[in-house]
Amino acid sequence: MNPKEHIAAAADFLDLAESPIAQQNRLLRSELLWCAAAHAVKAVAKNRVWQNRSHDDLIDAARCLSTTDDVRVWRWFFQANLLHRNMYEGEMDEREIAIAQGQVRRLVRLLERLVSWP
Repeated sequence: MNPKEHIAAAADFLDLAESPIAQQNRLLRSELLWCAAAHAVKAVAKNRVWQNRSHDDLIDAARCLSTTDDVRVWRWFFQANLLHRNMYEGEMDEREIAIAQGQVRRLVRLLERLVSWP
């Protein structure tokens, strides 16, 4: 996938997270939001020719983006990572997921602007 396709996938996952089925299933919604964040970070990482094949690569890319572009990237990506963990553990309540969902939405919008389009 190219950066544009990753950004499109991120938007699709955000839309799916807001679907009625996902709204009724916190585990599903958590993972869909994680996928949106991961694809958005991958888009920028690919655009900048950074490693982006593993979970650790995405964490490194988010940290680097926090240093070079916007400090909020790491905070928002960290929340997305908690959503990913929540999919396995079910520890987050509805309020926590809703807060994280807003952060993931902002992260995707921000990272979309950082991708250079040919």
